[in-house]
Amino acid sequence: MSDEQQSSPFTPPPSGPVIDNTASLGKRFQAMVIDVVIMMVCIFPFAQSQGLMEIAEKQGTIPPELALKLVLFQLMMFFVLHGFLLHQYGQTIGKRIIGIAIVTMDNQKPAFLLLILQRYVSQWLMGMVPVIGILLRLADVLAIFREDRRCIHDHLAKTKVIDLKIPVSHSQTKPTSIIV
Repeated sequence: MSDEQQSSPFTPPPSGPVIDNTASLGKRFQAMVIDVVIMMVCIFPFAQSQGLMEIAEKQGTIPPELALKLVLFQLMMFFVLHGFLLHQYGQTIGKRIIGIAIVTMDNQKPAFLLLILQRYVSQWLMGMVPVIGILLRLADVLAIFREDRRCIHDHLAKTKVIDLKIPVSHSQTKPTSIIV
């Protein structure tokens, strides 16, 4: 190739090494444990105040009206605890503490409504399917062991979880993600 062809403005710039900034399984697990513990700390006092533990022990089940109250309380707590961080940064409290974030496939902050509907509602709905809900949730979680480390809900939402401590570009002139 001659020097004239190499300096053509139509020649794409040489690409650098591809950097995989996908969050590790360990970091995703740590963030999930933190989120679950925080939710349980919030939900347990509510369940106690409603007498859910005693009712479940006596009856072996929770009446539908109390189950609905519990589900609505859990949803409210999810948005109270995680809504702002998800909207601003694509993170739950656990993800924020661990230093990982949910981004689109091109490392941008996902739209909040799409993030909630495609990522979280899909998980909740999978778990609600009678009998096979547990298997669907298990398949969702086990998908993380594939090469791309994305769960089924990540694919549905067209998102991935990245490690914010791994830079995706060596160039300091142009940010590669709006997540801070």
